[in-house]
Amino acid sequence: MGVVNKVLLTGANGFLGSRILKQLIIDGYEPVILLRENSDKRRIEGVLSKVSVIYLDDDRSNLRETFDLFNITSIIHTATDYGRGKSLWEILDVNVIFPIQMIEFGVKRGLTSFINTDSFFAKPKFNQSYLNNYTNSKRIIETALKSLSSQVSIQNVRLEHIYGEQDADSKFVTSVFNQLQANVSELLFTEGNQKRDFLYVDDAAKAFITILENHNKEVPYKEYQIGNGESISVRSFVELMAQNTGSCSVLNFGAISSRNGDIEDSFADLSEISKLGWAPKFSVSEGINEMIKNNK
Repeated sequence: MGVVNKVLLTGANGFLGSRILKQLIIDGYEPVILLRENSDKRRIEGVLSKVSVIYLDDDRSNLRETFDLFNITSIIHTATDYGRGKSLWEILDVNVIFPIQMIEFGVKRGLTSFINTDSFFAKPKFNQSYLNNYTNSKRIIETALKSLSSQVSIQNVRLEHIYGEQDADSKFVTSVFNQLQANVSELLFTEGNQKRDFLYVDDAAKAFITILENHNKEVPYKEYQIGNGESISVRSFVELMAQNTGSCSVLNFGAISSRNGDIEDSFADLSEISKLGWAPKFSVSEGINEMIKNNK
């Protein structure tokens, strides 16, 4: 049996990665995913039989075998370490060394495209202290990817604030949404004046597929910003969630202090991704309604 062209996906069991995985399957791809033996597979249990799974050793010593087994021409890299409670070397290992390893193994075996997941936190114009090691690791890998683009076409996807059902309970949107659904008596917030570009996760997943299918392999390095293209205040987003869920919770804005160094405003420039024919399907209100519908 000859080799089959495959798309390698990292972080497939994560919030965003699981949605990309399901979209790849819907669109007829045959994904290869990398997991640890102890990975939480709850988000992807229903599709595991439709994908090829490689269980990485703790030291990733069998990573090279993935490229020997499959003819991988594209990688979508969503795995990341946010660094909470982690040492700097652990963060750099996942966010910098791991993608470099995949590229160096892959280019020797026909890899032509590497799609990296970046964050609005790491935009050059921002110099905030929040998630400092995570943000710095993203800037380091961005520099490395630009250098490696002489060997493989790199697409750097800079995501704004994605949200949706099945995200971690510790995430801000999910935590607030769950409390609103439970009609917690009072929720405490900062003033909520900082502005974010909120994007429903299914729109983000389809953006990755659009880039996979339409990027120009002759362009060594390209950045795509992904969001709704406009920002709203966190306060407005929370109030919209409360309205759409019909929650009775009291929203107490200004009850707690703002975080030092937080980004005041961020939104995506959609000019490059729109050239590929992608546009968000869900407004903020429609995305919240999808969360409500899919949480029932």
